[in-house]
Order: sequence, then C-alpha cells, then structure tokens
Amino acid sequence: MTTVTTTTASCVLPYVRSSSTGNCVNILIDFNNCGADGNICLSNYTSCSNGLCSTVPVIQLTSYTSIWTGAINGPSDDDIFNMTLPFAIQVYTTTSSFIQLTTNGVICLSTCSNAWLETALPSSYFGAAVLPYWDDLFIYSKTWQGIYYASQGTTPNRTLVFEYYTSHYGSPTEYYHFQVKFFEATPGVVQFIYYDAFDTGASCTVGVQGSSSTQKTQYSFDQTNSIQANLILTFYTSSGTYTNSTIG
Repeated sequence: MTTVTTTTASCVLPYVRSSSTGNCVNILIDFNNCGADGNICLSNYTSCSNGLCSTVPVIQLTSYTSIWTGAINGPSDDDIFNMTLPFAIQVYTTTSSFIQLTTNGVICLSTCSNAWLETALPSSYFGAAVLPYWDDLFIYSKTWQGIYYASQGTTPNRTLVFEYYTSHYGSPTEYYHFQVKFFEATPGVVQFIYYDAFDTGASCTVGVQGSSSTQKTQYSFDQTNSIQANLILTFYTSSGTYTNSTIG
C-alpha cells in the first residue's frame, strides 16, 4: 500500500491563509482580508492599509510588477532601484534600456543621485532624467505605498508605465501619487499623470532634462498650485516643449 502525504506550506506574517481561497493573503493590504482572515472592508472604504480599512486610494495599475512595496519590502528612503526595460526609451538625445528610479521622484537614464533637496533644472545631480515630482519622498511600511511598473500593449506600440505612491518624509498622511509613461512608437515623449499631490507643487521640481548643464524643460520649481489632481503633462523632448491637460 502506498501512503501519500500532502504538506501545505505555511504562510509567513503578514501573510495568512485565506479560509475562502486557501491562498496566502497579505492582511496589511488585502481589502477582503483586512487585518484578519475574512475581514472584508465595507463599501464606504477604498483600501486596506496597515491592516485597517481606509479611505486612502490604492494604486491605479491593475496588472503590475512591484519594484518596491511598503507592505512587503518595508520602508524606503533615498533609495535607487535599477531596472532593465523591454525596449529603449529616449529623453532628448539619450537613449537607454537601463534606468534608475529614485524614491524621491526621479527616473534617470544616465547619471543618477538619491538627492532629496530639489533645485531648478538643469540639475547637476542628474544626467538625462525625467522628474515627475522631485522632492523628499518616502515609502511607508505596511501600506500600498511603493513604486510599480507595467508594460502595456504589443510591439511596436507598447507603453511603459511607472506608478509612484508615496508620502513626504516625516509626514505619512501627505500623499503623492503619480504615473510616468513612455511610448515605444513615439521616442522622446514622456507623460506625467497626477492623482494626488498634497502640497500642490510647493516643494518640488517637475520637468525633464537631457544633461546636467544644458537641455531641459522645466514645468515648475517650488511653485504652489502648479500640480493638482488629474493634471496631465506631456513633454516632447525633441522640441523642448510640453502640453498640459486633465484626466477625462
């Protein structure tokens, strides 16, 4: 007689095994298992954060890869993450399929820095870079906050989307939430989409630059009310221009 023994791997906190699905779920951020197995948040809430039902929004991307997530990886401050892309992107005359993303709201195609104190553009801290919200940002643990990535569409019309969901350093309820898009079919074009910006741009730099000393298109520098929810900025680095519009 053959005996078959089935072993189920245990879940490690903050993951617990869901009694309804049998899968491990993260009770810090799972809307249907918020703080405990089977604790479903009511419809007047929008998310689960730190194990509590919350009205704080979750990320916009529905299919994504996590570069860093507070609920899984813990807090992040002044960090730089390396990434190889599925296709090369262009900013001014710099083309690269390797980028670096800082927690302080900068994406670099060449020289990079974890500098948190913003300056006007061009900045000597960076080479070719896009700066959707250069500020002293922070990813708090046990929350949805983080940096996420998705590749959408098919060749030769793919779109790369990077989504930042952060707070300001020392101020966990001051939210900064935005996306950055690069388009395979239109090299040199980059788009910023804003969902939340607590200080409305009062302490940040927004724009793009081609080097640390010359090419740049600056939208704002420490300018209150320059960034509002639903704002879309589209930069055309081949001509050094930009347009603004709103979601919807």
